[in-house]
Amino acid sequence: MTGSLPMTPGRWVALVIGAPLALLMIGWTGLTAVAFAGLGSSQVNLAVPVHGRTAVVSVDEGDISVGSARAGQLRVHGTLHYSLVRPRLSWQRSASTIALHAHCRVPTGVCSFDYAVTVPAGGRSVVSTGSGNLTASGLAGTVTLSTDSGDIKATRISGHTTISGHSGDITVTSLSAPRALITNDSGNITGSDVSSRQLTAQDQSGDITVVFTKVPDLVKISNSSGNITLVFPPGPAAYRVSATTSSGRTSISVPQSPTSPHMVSVTNQSGDITIVQ
Repeated sequence: MTGSLPMTPGRWVALVIGAPLALLMIGWTGLTAVAFAGLGSSQVNLAVPVHGRTAVVSVDEGDISVGSARAGQLRVHGTLHYSLVRPRLSWQRSASTIALHAHCRVPTGVCSFDYAVTVPAGGRSVVSTGSGNLTASGLAGTVTLSTDSGDIKATRISGHTTISGHSGDITVTSLSAPRALITNDSGNITGSDVSSRQLTAQDQSGDITVVFTKVPDLVKISNSSGNITLVFPPGPAAYRVSATTSSGRTSISVPQSPTSPHMVSVTNQSGDITIVQ
């Protein structure tokens, strides 16, 4: 013979709290299932004539890939991926500038934004995203790339270059810019096949690794927390090296001369410094 359990205060509390939570979880699971079943996408195509030599594209959220095209026009081709309800997208266009603002309307399921940007070859290009990855290739002229949250990958960049990130890794390949400035707040900075004559790299938290294929004239590297590794091309070239770290080891195995025109300045607060050929 069985009887009902008495409703103690503890059981009443469990019932009052547990029942709404169970209903919430059931509802959320159902909404998620419906959201993934109702996937959709839409396209956006924008173009503005470029007056002068500067093209500017800014995105508050989304991944961006940047390439060069014919002179005189700035283009953005975007794809919005979403569940159930199309995201809200707005933009402003003015001479040489496109700014895009996207907002997800459903708290679950899929909501992402991908943009393909083409800028006039040889001009000045400024491309930024507030949240998302940024990929650029084959840009010349003067190039400025930035993201607040996301990775940056740049390859075959030959113009004067400024790259900045706040949270994410920065990777450059085949960088031949005469002058390049790379800054990061949190994330690694990695450069390979670098032939820039002047390179400045600054990081707050993350490793810095740069492999040069040509002897540079001026290299300035600073870091607050992380290892620094510089690899210079083999050969007889000597370098005027200044390397200091507050907490870490320093290893230098390149030819050095106090009168060399090739200057290398490296400072670190916490981490090793390695300079090799």
